[in-house]
Formats: sequence, C-alpha cells, structure tokens
Amino acid sequence: MCITIATTSHPDYPFILLSNRDEFFKRPTKPAQFRSINNNEKVLAPLDLARPEHGTWIGVTTSGKIAVLVNYRDMDTESTMKQVSRGVLPLSYLEATKSDDEWRDSFSTEVQNGNATLDLKNIGGFTLLYGSLRIRPGGGMDHLNILSNKGHHGRVFEGRGGSQGVEDLDPISTKTTFGMSNSLYDDPWKKVELGEKMLEGIVADSVKNLPTQDQLVEECFQLLSHDTYNRAIMKQHDFDVKVMELRNSIFIPPLKREGVESHLVSIGDYYGTRTQTIILLDKLGNLNYYERNLHSSDVPKVDKPVITSRYSFNIYRN
Repeated sequence: MCITIATTSHPDYPFILLSNRDEFFKRPTKPAQFRSINNNEKVLAPLDLARPEHGTWIGVTTSGKIAVLVNYRDMDTESTMKQVSRGVLPLSYLEATKSDDEWRDSFSTEVQNGNATLDLKNIGGFTLLYGSLRIRPGGGMDHLNILSNKGHHGRVFEGRGGSQGVEDLDPISTKTTFGMSNSLYDDPWKKVELGEKMLEGIVADSVKNLPTQDQLVEECFQLLSHDTYNRAIMKQHDFDVKVMELRNSIFIPPLKREGVESHLVSIGDYYGTRTQTIILLDKLGNLNYYERNLHSSDVPKVDKPVITSRYSFNIYRN
C-alpha cells in the first residue's frame, strides 16, 4: 500500500514530497535514472520492469514537471495485474508536450505509450498527482493537479494565492499538506492522516531549529520508516489479513506470503516497503531527488546498510 505525502508550507523549501513504494520484493525494478525525452529535456524516474510497458510510479523532468501515481486498492490483485499497466500514466504526462488541461482531456479515453495507444477502460484504479513545479514571484507554489478514475479531477495546493477565492475551493484544495494512498484520495486511510501530521511537525521543527538540508532529509526518511504495523497480524498465515493492516502503517516491514501459489512471476514470497523517495525544491528552483532502495530480491535485507542516491538539478536552467 504505497503512500505519498507532500507539503508547500516550508518557507525555505516551497515543495517537499515523500513517497514509499510498497511492492513484492521479487518484482523487477530499475532504480531512478535520467533518460532523454525531447528538446534537451530529461526525465528522472525508476522503472517497473515487470510489465512490458516499463512504466513508473514517480518521476520528474529537468524542467520541473512531476507525476506521482498510487493504485486504488482492488481486492483481486491478479486480475488487476492482467490489465494495462497504470505505470504508463506518469511517463505519458512527463513526456507530453501538451498543457496539463490538454493532456487530461486527451487522456480521458486513451493514452500514448511510445507508439502504442492504450485503452484506459482496461486500466486499474489509480490516483495521479501531476503538474509543473513553479514558484510564484511572491513566494509559494502554483497548484498541482489530481486525477483519479475512481473519483474526480481537481487541484491541490491551490489555497495560497490561487486564481479562485478560498471560499470557492473544496477542502482538499486548500490544504498545504496533502497525502494519498490506495484509497479514494478524499477518504484517506489512517496512515495518510498520520503522515500528514508528522510532516507538518517536521516543517514546524525545521522552521524553529533550522536543521541543515541533510538533517531535514534524514527526518523525512525517518517519517517514511515509521512502522506501526501490528506484529500479531504479521505472524498470521492469511496474507489477505496482512494486507488489510497495510492501511494503518506508513512503513511496511517484510511480510511473508505463505501457502498461496501464483502464476505471476512478479509475485514472490515477501511484500513490503521497497523504495523510498524524497523530492525537495528550494526557493531558487534547485530540485534534489533522493532515493533509497531497501530490497532488490525476494530475500529481505537484515541489518544491511542502505545506500541513498541523490540527483540534483535546477528546473529553471533546462
């Protein structure tokens, strides 16, 4: 059960985003790397190699476009995985030359994946956070967009100087800290509400204590590693029971899947938080992308050092 939490409330970092990807450890994945797309622009994203589309769940471009995907929790995992990969959606947006509205409108029935046109009627449930990271002259961020095929489309981070009056906006649009997981984004799970409060606390402490950027990033990784998973449930043999508990913990420890065979090569013995990502944008447009890959095989790592990869660029110098 992946989770994404973002905030625009830090005075020195207009945009901070935290992401946990929860997945089977066996699922083949390529860590984040740069790839050229068009007009000397590059996209930075990890890739899911389990599906032929080679999609992603998170990515940014060197011009400041961002897209983050979370799946809607469908009860039948295997039937969902037989459909078109939702991972094509972030890359479709990041590689598009259309405006956000034009992309969304053309996206309503189909999406381009390379030279192939994919029918979105065959795609599983999702929520997509996307848009361009732009800092207003007076400070604060421009809005980002949110789209779900289980709900409606709208905006987030609109409450600080947006084009509409605050009284015209829905409650989600006016929030400066927003999280989403595998539920309907306007009906968040306990882990999302907890993550939002914890990130707001990190920002408040940062304003007061003035930590270095590295210290701030480490506090964000600690948030992503906040483990409240019920250990009694963890010991049970019924994997479906274990799955239901995912909505209550930000970090998912390695969960053993026992006694159930699957014909899908990407479903193995262990499931849990695999990849942690932090995106920090400062007031000058310097974007820092941090990634930690916790597991890369179907054997949980125990007490092994975790390497943090960092990528930096300025979104105004593309």
